[in-house]
Amino acid sequence: MFIAGLVTFALDSFFFGVIAGERTCPRVWTQTTVAAGLLGVGSLTLFTGLAWLIAGRSEFESPLRFIRVTAYGLSLVIVGQLTVTAHDYLRDVRPEGTYPWLDWLIRAWSALVALVIVGHACAPRLRYGAHRAVTHAAYLGIAYAFSCAVIFGLLTAADRSYWTDGVSPDVFIAAALLSVMLPGLVVVVQLMAFPSVTVAVQSPVAPALPASRKPSPLRGKPLAVEASVGSESPSAVADPPTTSDDPPRTTSTSSIAAATPGTGTLPTS
Repeated sequence: MFIAGLVTFALDSFFFGVIAGERTCPRVWTQTTVAAGLLGVGSLTLFTGLAWLIAGRSEFESPLRFIRVTAYGLSLVIVGQLTVTAHDYLRDVRPEGTYPWLDWLIRAWSALVALVIVGHACAPRLRYGAHRAVTHAAYLGIAYAFSCAVIFGLLTAADRSYWTDGVSPDVFIAAALLSVMLPGLVVVVQLMAFPSVTVAVQSPVAPALPASRKPSPLRGKPLAVEASVGSESPSAVADPPTTSDDPPRTTSTSSIAAATPGTGTLPTS
């Protein structure tokens, strides 16, 4: 999600930079509808990534709940702002009294998305493949960002003479609908990928090894015998296994010392 947010904000910052230097007003208004939706989606993407960042820590339940509430509120703000932006755009570029169905369609879609957001916030937390959902949300966010880049590039590449007579009906109809419908769909998918409060992962427990694979307590700990004269080791060293002809005997570590200089024998204790 953080990678998707980085791509989204990187493209959106470029979009607003181009808009700031644009001098053709009809094209500026059309480009703003594309950049506004990308800004809202990028903001929600950061909250989704932040929620997953702390979802694996059970002691962070309160911050996760706070982030969820903030994300739902932010989603409603995004839908409302995009709806207002689309209506203002149509008011400036659409001939007065034409295409009244656009306003109703935009309002109906915004109301539907708002109901889905509220319903998802109030409904019981359903357990589903959250990790798979967040992967889909990340890929959808990146795909939406690159789609906006293509649309913005086409608008920028159009000659200035194309905008002298205002915005074509095909352009402002597509811009008004896509600037509300596409971000609304991405917002809903990201909310579906949001981790619930009960998804906190407990500390992992090491699986029990079978008896045949249990490590020996002495494995990895080499036994050492002091080679200096007079030194003693704190642990005992067992002799090699005896044969049936030899009497059983044990020798403590204190009886094992280095060879006496000048002789080839070991002193006995």
